[in-house]
Amino acid sequence: MSKLTISMKYNYKSLFASQHEKFTAILGQDYFSSLLVDDDLADSAIIVSDKRVYQVGKLYESRTRFPGGGFRVSRGKKIVSLLDVTGTASKEVSRPLAGSALITFGVLAATLGLLTEVKQSAYIMFGIAVLAIAGGVWLIIKLKSRYLVIEYAGGSMAQPVKFITDTELNLFQGILSDEKERLMSGAGDLKECANCGEKIQLSAKICRFCGEEQKDPAAEESR
Repeated sequence: MSKLTISMKYNYKSLFASQHEKFTAILGQDYFSSLLVDDDLADSAIIVSDKRVYQVGKLYESRTRFPGGGFRVSRGKKIVSLLDVTGTASKEVSRPLAGSALITFGVLAATLGLLTEVKQSAYIMFGIAVLAIAGGVWLIIKLKSRYLVIEYAGGSMAQPVKFITDTELNLFQGILSDEKERLMSGAGDLKECANCGEKIQLSAKICRFCGEEQKDPAAEESR
């Protein structure tokens, strides 16, 4: 099953802040199904509704103060309004510490091999050096991860996307962008329904969420 889906397979209503929100897209479909069943917070999923962006499970936040970036990880649930989203980006983050340590060890072994006068010991040290340096390079490449970063006013959220194709990632970003544009297109002409509190068009006569008839402010003032 694709980790990106725009079908309503699971009951996202329990996650949404409002019962009137509509599901549009998700990254981390397989994990979210286990979260619903087992209440497992060991991984991460990002869900987009027609009003908000949700991250559940592992929460990844950018650590801009640290050299090379990286993410601070916690667990829980984060909610961001679509109107607050400022952009998305794909970011690669490496964890070079272990690989660099092996490479350093390999260089040290090679140096000792050059300094020794015993030919057999030199061969052994050169062999260790080759293995250590090769292992270090492999670790640096292996531990490199790709994330989708969603920036918003006041912070960011990120999702590991190692096993998600570029096509799926572009589709998810497109849906997120389209939903924000759709929301912004009517953001300046909205009012709050007095009955259910949802945002509806200023000119609406009936609330599209609860069906309550809306009073005309001009008519009320003329009485």
